[in-house]
Amino acid sequence: MIRRVDIEDLERVRSFLEAHVETSLFLLSNLAIFGPQLGDSWFSGNYHLVEEDGRIVAVFCLTRRGNLLVQAGGRTDLVEAILETCESEPIEVCGVVGEWAVAAALWDLLLADPRFEPSQGSKDVLYAVSLAQMERTSAVAPPAGLSVRALDPGDFEQWERLNTAYLAELQMPLPVIDEAHEAEFARRTRARWWWGAFVGPELTATVALNAAYGVVGQVGGVYTRPADRKKGFARAAMWQLMEECRTDHRFEKLILFTGEDNQPARRLYESLGFEAVGAFGLLLGSRRPHARAPVRHRWSGLSGELYTYDVYPWPARLSSGPGNFIFANSLGGGHWRPVSIGESSDLATLADHERLRNTNSWQPPSHVHVRLNFNPAPVRRREVNDLNARWMSD
Repeated sequence: MIRRVDIEDLERVRSFLEAHVETSLFLLSNLAIFGPQLGDSWFSGNYHLVEEDGRIVAVFCLTRRGNLLVQAGGRTDLVEAILETCESEPIEVCGVVGEWAVAAALWDLLLADPRFEPSQGSKDVLYAVSLAQMERTSAVAPPAGLSVRALDPGDFEQWERLNTAYLAELQMPLPVIDEAHEAEFARRTRARWWWGAFVGPELTATVALNAAYGVVGQVGGVYTRPADRKKGFARAAMWQLMEECRTDHRFEKLILFTGEDNQPARRLYESLGFEAVGAFGLLLGSRRPHARAPVRHRWSGLSGELYTYDVYPWPARLSSGPGNFIFANSLGGGHWRPVSIGESSDLATLADHERLRNTNSWQPPSHVHVRLNFNPAPVRRREVNDLNARWMSD
């Protein structure tokens, strides 16, 4: 059962998320700051829980920004129900953030939507470090001429230039620069969640906390201007963040995630004592206002009649309605090999049909060809027989 999180659920929800704290910090932090309901902040959203036999097995929240934050303890069988619940929200899902297995399964469903345009879809390495070790480690001295400090609200203009460059380099959505954006920066600097490295008065590198809960903080926003890289600026800023998180915030552990292929970043974090502890998904995109025109293919029956079908990569989320379908594998160059041909009173149920068919270890398709057909079922079946006689006679 999936339902909204109520006030009386909060203790159980927190207990479930705390059991997976390293991949739940966004959910825990936003819940602590904004509560379980959608508000004005881009980071707020309606929290939902999935319950089985009175036990919580998943928690998720679609934020106002359109990011689906999810913790399901690796339960990929829940993703279709989770995404279906999000479709009743006033906000469209434009990204998935959470443990890798579940985030990747949700991402595959999003990619099946022809309106969805991915922008960032890589697997990240999840790192963690115990801050107790810093008492036994030599401090990192900043390079000559560099000063590192916590940012304050007066640094907004310089920070915004670097932050925009950071988001653009990662191909992440750029925020609207307005009073609310500046107010959010001021709130986070007053909480000492942003640090910067300066050459004279000029900001050259940033590091931040992007979530925190209890004694655990999550690092993000690590960025250095391209011209100032490989000079130790980010390393010095990271050390200052780690030290103040230990002494001022009283954190015991920090976590962060970075792309599997981002070797310079991984070397930096490992040099500071971070160790890989798992995988994480920060998968982002956007929605087109209108669906792209689908690719079409014309199939000929044994009778010589031509039938035009819309082509979608499989798996796909299809609109409801009666019609005909062909599961097929692409041979390249616009050529196809059909796997099965049939008709359905509701094309939206094809996922269940294919799941059932695959229990017999049939060859899985790469695509599905569909066409809405509101003729009576016997007419749809005649089309199936005509195509089967032409393509499936062997």
